[in-house]
Amino acid sequence: MPHSNPLDPSGTRARTARRVGLAAAGLSLGALVALHTWLNSPATLARLRGEAERTVRARLGEVQLGDLEVDWLGRVAFGPVSVPASRPGLPPVVRVERVRVGPRWLALLAGRAEAGTVTLEGARVEAGDRGEEIAALAGRLRARPRSAARGIPAPAAAPPDVRFHDLTVALGPLRQGGPPLVVGPLEGAVAPGRSADDPLRAEVRLPAGGRVRVEWTRGGRSGALRASVSGLGAGDLPEAVRALLPFEVSGGALHASLESEGLARTGSARLEAEASGLVLEGERLASEPVGPMGAAFRGTLRWDAAAGRLALEDGAVTLGERDAIRAGVAGELVLGEDARFSVEVRADRIDYAAALEALPLQLVPAEEGPRLSGALGFRLALAGPLHRPPEWQVAADLDLAGLRRSAQAADPLFLQGTFTWWPPAADGGTGRGVVVGPENPSFVPVAELPAHVIRAVTTSEDAGFFAHRGFDFEEMKNALAEAAGAGRTRGASTITQQLAKNLFLSRERTIARKVREAFLTLALEASLPKTRLLEIYLNIVEWGPGVHGIGEAARHWFGKDARALTPREAAFLASVIPSPMRFHAYYATGEISGAFLERVDGLLVKMRDQGQLTDEELVEALGEPIVFARG
Repeated sequence: MPHSNPLDPSGTRARTARRVGLAAAGLSLGALVALHTWLNSPATLARLRGEAERTVRARLGEVQLGDLEVDWLGRVAFGPVSVPASRPGLPPVVRVERVRVGPRWLALLAGRAEAGTVTLEGARVEAGDRGEEIAALAGRLRARPRSAARGIPAPAAAPPDVRFHDLTVALGPLRQGGPPLVVGPLEGAVAPGRSADDPLRAEVRLPAGGRVRVEWTRGGRSGALRASVSGLGAGDLPEAVRALLPFEVSGGALHASLESEGLARTGSARLEAEASGLVLEGERLASEPVGPMGAAFRGTLRWDAAAGRLALEDGAVTLGERDAIRAGVAGELVLGEDARFSVEVRADRIDYAAALEALPLQLVPAEEGPRLSGALGFRLALAGPLHRPPEWQVAADLDLAGLRRSAQAADPLFLQGTFTWWPPAADGGTGRGVVVGPENPSFVPVAELPAHVIRAVTTSEDAGFFAHRGFDFEEMKNALAEAAGAGRTRGASTITQQLAKNLFLSRERTIARKVREAFLTLALEASLPKTRLLEIYLNIVEWGPGVHGIGEAARHWFGKDARALTPREAAFLASVIPSPMRFHAYYATGEISGAFLERVDGLLVKMRDQGQLTDEELVEALGEPIVFARG
């Protein structure tokens, strides 16, 4: 059995070292216990509390700090902390359940008490409806505290790292009467730079896993800013933001980045954003989830604070894989008493077939519709005073030359000859078939109709039918302005859009149906001449229960051939088109409301203004009674 040799000097030194180490550890532990006891004594806590209150109140004014304690590592914890708002009667601009301050040990060894880390637990920030409270707080923080005794600036310590857990920020509502915008709970940290060349770094973790990172270097004239968002999902969006969307985001993620050379009063920033795997849901969107799909945006933002100007340059929006749908975007916003804006979207070439392949299946038209393989281009510009939509100016151009060449080279479209159309029935099924062609005795070729019949329908439903290429952008702008002003929406569909819906789509009122309708409208405009489009429309449009086409309508309402309709009868039938089932009550009762007669007479006046009726013909039409052929 081994044993120590009392004559071995090395063994003696080892035993001595152990005894010294144990003694030092005991002394250190004792000193730590004594220090902890001293720091948590009433007198020391009162002194620490006084110093903390003086330091904080020098910046923020009256602040409630709550209870205070010091842990074994010398970290000071206190709370709850409440920073009052700038005006009485408002909730505290900042309230924190617990604040933990860790010392900067090197400064402490040098005899200076400096905070190295500040941890906020359970914090809530009430920023104010327009951020005015957080701006006032920032102003107080920027004011440097001065020595009460000498009136000279207090020595500035290096700012501490700040960490936060369960942080909530409350802003005002995004729209009048809406819920407040509440962001959080958030987790994260802010590490301020120690010098002008050492960047400030911040990272925020959002509720559903998204992350926001910011890096700001303060060197140079205005420094440099880099910010990014990664993995932003639907659960990261505040409830107030989700309430504004016409649909629910149930899948996918957003990634974005912003880089700027600084935050001076004039400057620029490069912005990039990409959404992948998006799945959208909502009754207004579609009857089933739409997606997955992708989209991306890239552009340069330029601003001039003195002029109140923000501009978007070199913008590009892409949709689908391999950027199948790509459009350039530019715009400008000038703030002031009369804020004005302008925006332009332009695409020189979009392959029709590739665009359809890039869309989610829920947005692709049915196989029965025309299938083309050419390219199209478009330009849309909108400008005017921001808060006066009726004064907005719209300019648009749609280039369908490529699609038309493709249609001419393809097999003839079935709509060019006689075909049978099956309208939907009231019970959701299919009604009786309507033959569109000479084989149907009620079919009326457009060339055989009086001009005032054609003009009554186009004036009522689509005044620019013969001039536009499927879409009336001016009428869309007017409908948008009316919705913004009166809070109600009205239709702005052209005859070609109505035809696309009637021939190939259901009657559901969803955004997905409007997208399918738009692609079908392009195909119809490229495949058929205007006269054929109008001929099909007039021979299938509904004029009452089970009454389809101008031939049946003329017989049903007035007991005559459509070729013999008078101007007032034509104006009456045209006025029925928007709601044939509701207006058919006039036929059942034999009485017409005064408001509806004013609508009919107003349409006749428009026809006179267009040169379709003379003054004498207008007077004769206004005096003509409307008599129904009721059995």
